Amino acid sequence: MYSGAKLHHLVLIVLALAPAALWGQRLEYVGGAAGLISPTGSFGGVDHAGWQVSAQAVARLKGALALRIDALYGRTGHKNGVAGSSSLSGATAEVALFAAGETPRVRPFVSLGAGAYRVDVAVPGFGSAVATKFAFGTGAGLLVGSGGRREYLIAHYVSVRTTPQRTNFFAIGVGVLMPLGHH
Repeated sequence: MYSGAKLHHLVLIVLALAPAALWGQRLEYVGGAAGLISPTGSFGGVDHAGWQVSAQAVARLKGALALRIDALYGRTGHKNGVAGSSSLSGATAEVALFAAGETPRVRPFVSLGAGAYRVDVAVPGFGSAVATKFAFGTGAGLLVGSGGRREYLIAHYVSVRTTPQRTNFFAIGVGVLMPLGHH
């Protein structure tokens, strides 16, 4: 079994090597987004909505299927006058199914996958609780544009397998994907 620190390092190594592995799968787009994190479940009971920034890579697999790598960092504040914040950092690798062909200007998609997230809950005077755990991710979005640059809107749900309660949240973002010039 991996300790939290070892798992965190393993995730960072995988994320560092992912672009090279994806290149063989015809990595077509890279980009980033910014938006809102909305905690749900027990996490939503103790934290307010916050902000997030994310980076994406999209590689074509076959036909309407693609591989999406979604890396995110976000921060939320605690409710009920409790000082401090929670930070979330991690990534999921997801298989995405795009509707319509390559030429339509608006392409809806859905995705499903898994990865790992680090959850750090800090309260001044009490320290922090940190865990790096397995996570499931699912999303839906719109890819807008044709040819080169594409804008996108995504609503992403992530469930981090923390204990005793899961850390669940929605990440909603607007961003830009840039082509890598070989599609």
